[in-house]
Amino acid sequence: MDVRRLRIETRIDHEAAEASLPLMRMGLGRAEYVFYLQRLQGMVAAWEDAAGSQAGRGTRPEWLRATVNLRQRRSFLEQDLVHFGQFNAEFQRPTLPEMHSTSSLLGAMYVMEGSTLGGQIIGRHVDRVLGLAGGKGSAYFHGHGELTGAMWKEFCGVLETRVPEAEGGAAVAAAKALFQVFSSWMQGGKP
Repeated sequence: MDVRRLRIETRIDHEAAEASLPLMRMGLGRAEYVFYLQRLQGMVAAWEDAAGSQAGRGTRPEWLRATVNLRQRRSFLEQDLVHFGQFNAEFQRPTLPEMHSTSSLLGAMYVMEGSTLGGQIIGRHVDRVLGLAGGKGSAYFHGHGELTGAMWKEFCGVLETRVPEAEGGAAVAAAKALFQVFSSWMQGGKP
């Protein structure tokens, strides 16, 4: 599948998702930031559990399990929340769309993997605005650090080689659905 197709066909959904996470403001405060970390914790936990379950189901290939497992970032959010005194905080989770095939799982994963690139920009901004340093309090956004770009390119290669063109529609539909869940979830219960 051509990754450009995903980018083009989900552009509006992607923009709505970005708008639902208003962390790039100069006036961002710690309480608001922690609120969004908690919302992200629910989203990421739901995603990682669902993706891990789907990747490990039945006859799914080992490469898929490895691809999903390598990219987990929930522990980074947990570190960030602990940094702000949120030990074992209770959090809700959104209901995610079904991912019935490897192509739909990879389409949804496009959303979560793409967020690692934007996270790099958010991480630098949050560090500056909130006076954070060394990834303490912003580990999720710094994610895989210098490896982020290479991991994104590798994932794009997976999309291009593992999603047949005939199943591109399923990947696009899954990406659009996950972007929409993300937007709704992040807008719920404003701080």
